[in-house]
Amino acid sequence: MSSAGVCSRTTDLVEAFTEMGPVWARWVHACLPDDTVSYARLRVLTVLECDGDRTMTQIAEALEVTPRRVTVLVEALEAEGMIERFAHPTDGRSTVVAITETGLRHQRLGWKQHQDKAAVAFGDLSTEDQERLLDISLKLTKAFRSRLAAHPATADSPPARGARRAPRRSIQERQS
Repeated sequence: MSSAGVCSRTTDLVEAFTEMGPVWARWVHACLPDDTVSYARLRVLTVLECDGDRTMTQIAEALEVTPRRVTVLVEALEAEGMIERFAHPTDGRSTVVAITETGLRHQRLGWKQHQDKAAVAFGDLSTEDQERLLDISLKLTKAFRSRLAAHPATADSPPARGARRAPRRSIQERQS
């Protein structure tokens, strides 16, 4: 294949993922049960349910968000009685966060309902396509994380939010 063909294909992939990212995010939020916390809060509860008590820094790292964002989420969850905070037993500078029984009930029910609703979209794909998509997604996630870790501007910080971008034409628009 010519270098122009490879360039076009990689450009198409970048554009397809750029277009898919926001649509996937909207789908994820649309699939939240009406009686649950926000998706961001549900993710905090899920980290605590899966990994046990965590420091604020560990939660930020697990979610790949800023420590300030975790503080806001934890404060809201604490106000709702879903988590509790206490001083780290050996590091006076750290705060440990634990999920409460109320938080655990919300997490288990909300996450299960959310996963079931979000998964419906993958039913539009054949089993073979689902398997290929899963394999490729895992490989790409690993590659992105590896490249980000090696990239000095992003190695220690989560992605910037709200960056302004030029409007992009979709692949379908470009090909017509």
